[in-house]
Amino acid sequence: MYKIIALIGEAGSGKDTILKELVKANPSLHEIVSCTTRPMREGEKDGVNYHFYTSNEFSKKVKAKEMFEYTLFNDWFYGTSYDSLEKGKVNVGVFNPQGIHDLLARGDCEVLAIRLRTPDKLRLMRQLNREEEPDVKEVCRRFLADYSDFGEIDFPYYE
Repeated sequence: MYKIIALIGEAGSGKDTILKELVKANPSLHEIVSCTTRPMREGEKDGVNYHFYTSNEFSKKVKAKEMFEYTLFNDWFYGTSYDSLEKGKVNVGVFNPQGIHDLLARGDCEVLAIRLRTPDKLRLMRQLNREEEPDVKEVCRRFLADYSDFGEIDFPYYE
């Protein structure tokens, strides 16, 4: 049985910061490094922030049944590979709402979902300040997409 603490929240809500602080404060937690097809942002490192794959590479992992869960979110694939999890430890990672649904449907994991809420102005400022030259159109697209993606969450979570 896999044990997972799943952090969810809109872009810029502080998920990655909370994840790092949780793992730093409690070394017995296992940090999940997710997989994605989205472009690497300034300052990110492959294998640290995410495992970055092309769409073709990600598809091959799915076909080979190497993914524990995966989903299309904001036009990119995100997922968790089996080798990113550890049985016998509490795994903690960042997920999107569909990823939580997929985890809950599996039956071989216990999931504690924690939703982070952050004021819109602060979220937008964080997204714009992540990079020296942010793609403002992409930041706005993600920001607006979050309204529908996080509008009605229909699974239990803590806030």
